[in-house]
Amino acid sequence: MSVVVDNAEEILKSAIVAQSSGNIDGASALYERLISNAPERPEGYVNLGRIKQDQGDLNAAEGLYRQAIAVVPDAAVAHLNLGVIHVLRGDDVSAAAAFKHALKLDPAFASAHFNLAGVYQREGHVQSALSQLDALLADYPNDLSAILAKVPMLFDLGRLEEAWTHYAHRGGIFPDTNSSLSAPLWHGENISNKKILLSYEQGLGEQIMFASMVPEIIAQDVDLTIECEPRLVPLFTRSFPGVAVVPWQKPRHHFITETSFDMFAPMGNAGKWLRRTFDMFPQHHGYLSVDPKHVSAFREKYSRAAKGKSLVGLSWCSTAEKFGPDKSIPPAMLAPMLDHSDVFWINLQHGAAADDIVHDSLLRDPDIDPLIDMDGFAAQIAALDLVVSVSNTTAHVAGALGLPVYIMLPKVKNRHWYWFPDRTINPWYPSLQTFVQSTDGDWSDVIAAMTDTIAKV
Repeated sequence: MSVVVDNAEEILKSAIVAQSSGNIDGASALYERLISNAPERPEGYVNLGRIKQDQGDLNAAEGLYRQAIAVVPDAAVAHLNLGVIHVLRGDDVSAAAAFKHALKLDPAFASAHFNLAGVYQREGHVQSALSQLDALLADYPNDLSAILAKVPMLFDLGRLEEAWTHYAHRGGIFPDTNSSLSAPLWHGENISNKKILLSYEQGLGEQIMFASMVPEIIAQDVDLTIECEPRLVPLFTRSFPGVAVVPWQKPRHHFITETSFDMFAPMGNAGKWLRRTFDMFPQHHGYLSVDPKHVSAFREKYSRAAKGKSLVGLSWCSTAEKFGPDKSIPPAMLAPMLDHSDVFWINLQHGAAADDIVHDSLLRDPDIDPLIDMDGFAAQIAALDLVVSVSNTTAHVAGALGLPVYIMLPKVKNRHWYWFPDRTINPWYPSLQTFVQSTDGDWSDVIAAMTDTIAKV
């Protein structure tokens, strides 16, 4: 019997090595051999099931997880993975039952707490979701995923100060962003007459949004430098006179490395001091400045083509690799909205998706490419009457210009925290109106509501 166990251990070790090195076929064969040689062990079923799951064969994965449970009913990881299969199939009820069973077997099972929190969040039970994450953090206080998972829920509940404290941990995901800075971190103290750096923030849209706090920082009589996405440099330079605007790059721009700053803060960190309550958000009418000559040129060109119709910009796709699919709308669903005869549509979609819709009332301007010319893109948007967009940079630019924006959002899944759909007025962009799915993944009600609203423009 001991020979079989030893052999099983060697097979398992070899399979794990093969899997970690990317030899999936070899690992699969070894796990199958492990199941054959030691059918009483759950690891072969569970690990092979995970491979099948990653390959999209959910039926095979489920069968293997159930075999593991049949062999070892107390295998918490098998119950966890079975719950994940239910999530992937959209069955949150069965998923919750599986995660709860895993926690009954192992009350400190971090992944089970985390996944159960996700189920509760999707169901709208935010307090229950937070309780699961708090239970996880009680055992693993430095779990970055759990800390950051609390952020959107805390913002939704209006617990802004607590949310900002958790949000500050995002630096752990991008440690190289600020690791080369020697200045101390700004913790909200008086910065009058200080040399301050607002350092690069992940996400083009987030940089635009957090730039709304720049006027308040300037008002504190500081020598301010902003480090941002290179495409934003011309736009920010015009919008914030007297501020040094430097492009983010690797290695860091020499202006950053050669300047002795008194303090620095990632752009979003300023929210903890300047946006502690909703009352601290200004009711602005736009804080970005565009070239008026470019705006006039765009307006004149589009008005000639529109022949008196309202000029409405449209963007339907997010190109974010991880979150984009959940935020994007299939182009075919937009046809009823595009058919309104009193609206002339301007294609604001960037990237390859810009060619996905061809419609007589949708103009794509070949003279502008937001992937290259963000300053020109902002001027193009400023020339319009309204922007209709999913959650992407287009919505941020329009909101930062004070232009009316109708934004189409997922119910919960991969919906960013800063849109605050339950509030009548968006704190970041007062000119923005939200249209939210009733069910995650189903855009039909959003399109219907948007179509009715557009008819009244």
